[in-house]
Amino acid sequence: MFTRIKAIMLLSLTLLLTACGFQLRGGDNLPPELHRLVLAGDDKTPFYRLVSARLLRAGVQLVEADGATPVLTIAPLGQSNTTASVDTRADTLEYAMRFGTRFTLDVPGEPRQAFNVAFNRSFLDKSDQALASSREQQQLREQMEHEAAEQIVRQLSRLSF
Repeated sequence: MFTRIKAIMLLSLTLLLTACGFQLRGGDNLPPELHRLVLAGDDKTPFYRLVSARLLRAGVQLVEADGATPVLTIAPLGQSNTTASVDTRADTLEYAMRFGTRFTLDVPGEPRQAFNVAFNRSFLDKSDQALASSREQQQLREQMEHEAAEQIVRQLSRLSF
């Protein structure tokens, strides 16, 4: 009897949350106009493959250009390092890494929309541990590529036509 009451309560709570429009975070509801997309960019880069996989996971069908399908164009990634802090001998202790890209969306019958994705991260310069420092930079770059791919899909899900 008690199990049946729990099941009914759980079912009614689930129906209530569904009826009010609640969605779990990370659920990408792309506009219907973007369920078929042409993805343009350098298809040999890991970032292009990340964006492509993320779009497919969001339910987008990637197709060839036909003139009637929206085109998502991804610009190459940019990265720059600047000094964030120095020690008493003017040696760099910490760097600030800026990472970003630009993408555009061309929907037939609509004006072109341009977006920027940018991230800043800092990392320590361990001159006595050069291999560890370069590995940390590589990990930061990979992490920011994943975040940028997620951000692109998130920005696309906020669009309305």
